[in-house]
Amino acid sequence: MAKLSFILGSALAVLGVLSYVIAGFESPTALIPTFLGLPIAVCGKLTLKKPEKAVIFMHIAVLFAAILFLGSASRIPTLEEFGSIKSVSIWVAAILSFILLGAFVQSFLKARQAKKA
Repeated sequence: MAKLSFILGSALAVLGVLSYVIAGFESPTALIPTFLGLPIAVCGKLTLKKPEKAVIFMHIAVLFAAILFLGSASRIPTLEEFGSIKSVSIWVAAILSFILLGAFVQSFLKARQAKKA
C-alpha cells in the first residue's frame, strides 16, 4: 500500500502541475490534485521509512484520497467541455483517487481479517 500511495500520490501531484501549466496558469484550482496528492505521496514514503507508524500514515492518506475523490467526482456531471484539459484532469483525478480508495479499503479489510484470526 505504501508504494501504491507514493506512486499514485506523485501522479496526482504531477497531474495538477501539468494541468495548471497546460491551462496557461489561468486557474490555480488546477493545482488541487497537487495539493491533495502530495500528502498522499508523503504518507506513502513515510510508511516505507517508518513501518511501525503505517496505520496512522495510511489513514491520513485515505482521508486525502477520499476528499479528492468526492471533490472530483462531484464535478463530473457539471463538466461542459469534454476533452478539455479541465475535464481530463478531473476525470483522471477521480479515477486515480477511486483506485487508491479501493486499494485502501481492500487493505484495511485484509488487516482486519488477519487481526481476527
